[in-house]
Amino acid sequence: MTWSTAQYNFTVGVRGSAIEAAWEDRLTRLGVNNEKTRDVIRRQAIRKTLELSDAILRQFHIATHTSPEWALQALSNNISNTTTKQFKLYRKFLGPRSGL
Repeated sequence: MTWSTAQYNFTVGVRGSAIEAAWEDRLTRLGVNNEKTRDVIRRQAIRKTLELSDAILRQFHIATHTSPEWALQALSNNISNTTTKQFKLYRKFLGPRSGL
């Protein structure tokens, strides 16, 4: 038995842009043959990219305008909350930890 490998890159660009034809081609190569399924995968990937970018940019704004220490701590919590929302798992953050 011989093995072969391939690499398929899925990219999301400026403001959530994605080249639909490239996504269609790469998802098809991975065996996702249903057009609606490919569309759902692409839309969810773009949405998640934008949600995470928003969380990072919000913390950057806080860091540059108020408290860098608080923003650094809050960033990991915001990313955790954003990535676990679909499972209804949330981490609550009430402010800087003592010592910050």
